[in-house]
Amino acid sequence: MTYAVPGRYPTNIISTTYQGTADSPFTRTASVLGMMKAWEIMKAVTRGTEYLRENSEAFLPLEPREDYTAYLSRVNRAVFSPYTQRLIRAAAGLIMRKPIALEGDPYWREVFAKDVDGCGSDLDEFARRLVICSLTYGHGNILVDYPAPTEIRSLAEERALGRRPYWIEVDPADVYGWRLDRDAAYGSLTQVRIHEQAIVPEGRFGEKVYEQIRVIEPGRYAIYRQRQEKKPLGNGYAEPINNGGDYELIDSGTYSLSEIPLVTTYSNKVDTLVSRPPLLDIAYLNLAHFQRQADLIHSLHIASQPMLVLEGWDDQTKDMAISVNYAMATAPGNKIYYVEPAASAFEAQSNEIRELQMQMATLGISTLSQQKFVAESADARRLDRVDTNSMLAAVSLDLEQTLQKAFDYAAAYLDLEPPEVNISRDFDIDRLIGQDVTAITALFDKGVITLEEVRAILTQGEILPSMELGALPEEEPGEIESMDDEAEGEESPGEQEDENEESDLTPDRMEQLITALLERQ
Repeated sequence: MTYAVPGRYPTNIISTTYQGTADSPFTRTASVLGMMKAWEIMKAVTRGTEYLRENSEAFLPLEPREDYTAYLSRVNRAVFSPYTQRLIRAAAGLIMRKPIALEGDPYWREVFAKDVDGCGSDLDEFARRLVICSLTYGHGNILVDYPAPTEIRSLAEERALGRRPYWIEVDPADVYGWRLDRDAAYGSLTQVRIHEQAIVPEGRFGEKVYEQIRVIEPGRYAIYRQRQEKKPLGNGYAEPINNGGDYELIDSGTYSLSEIPLVTTYSNKVDTLVSRPPLLDIAYLNLAHFQRQADLIHSLHIASQPMLVLEGWDDQTKDMAISVNYAMATAPGNKIYYVEPAASAFEAQSNEIRELQMQMATLGISTLSQQKFVAESADARRLDRVDTNSMLAAVSLDLEQTLQKAFDYAAAYLDLEPPEVNISRDFDIDRLIGQDVTAITALFDKGVITLEEVRAILTQGEILPSMELGALPEEEPGEIESMDDEAEGEESPGEQEDENEESDLTPDRMEQLITALLERQ
């Protein structure tokens, strides 16, 4: 069965506790059920304020004896700070700093990599989404699919019609279950069940939405669909899935591969298709920060305005004006004054919020914190960099292996040699800070390092742009020979420009550049 998260009022979060029947394709396995709680936390911190408000009973509980109207007012003032989401996107940006390199048949670079999913997503964009999913939930999946077979008999005909493999990003929550071959080939998949939504046109403009499960086994597949369509509710959400036996087989067939073409990339692997979100602890801190901040906002809304007290006032008086332009005359012994909470009343909550922010910054990937460009010891910076690089390198390497496996499956469909996938590990942020540039200036003034070494250090420190010779266009041999014959004994304009550029970058100019950089720091 399914039920809403416990609370006085219903929410939109649906938690599944059933195991289902042994013969139902809609059954979730115990491994999936064990990961769903952590996924719900990560979903909350990545979807943000709107999702938390819609599911407020789970993440911002109703206080005892609190009026529900006042509670809704408190919820609608709460705002979520997306620390976890920003950290995930920054980590993905570091891993995908440089484009993915493909070596091999030009078809993969010029055709396939420009649209890997059939929806216009290039390889880098698709990989970035995949690594964000992996960092959020612990792993992400790619299903390598191919259009259904037709009467086409040759690869050239298929390419002419645009028929080729394509990748499908499969959310971890959509994998309902799997089976492994523990004997013959330990860890290899023998069955996987993937949840899908089928949108079927109805009439001229309408449509029906059905829940269905794709069961994939080596060399064959089957699709089971619920007989009853998914009914939309008034709040914009759909009716929960009925996991009874009311389903039917709508399609089945075979494919040419002897393996299940599902590949998985991990950021914190536990077992095959089982993982734990690597940033789950930070997500819990982020939710605690949201709750404390909501309490502070509510407290400021209620108690930030002073209350006027009229001690000894005659309550029979009907008219009373309060303004800076008026004065009050009272009987002897009466008092008029304002009552307001002490400023220290909100300090405890503010201090706790700041402490939570510090904990998230400490537990996060230190290299991503641009605000840490302050004076630090060399050992502290080195240890932070090693810890960060070890995580990013592991995720990057696993992503590279996953993409390589996906290309292998795509190449098997096409009977081509797969390309070699290379992802740059240049995610070290060795950006120079003010004290570094000062030290470089001192070494240059003393003649310890040369002008070329200074330029190399500033380039590596991401102060100056890099100049890659490989990016320069190559000349045809015939053109080079003809130019040499025509310009023999003469200096070419290009050489004159190169000499001018070298002569322009004098020590004085370099010193001016370093001075300007110091001022910017």
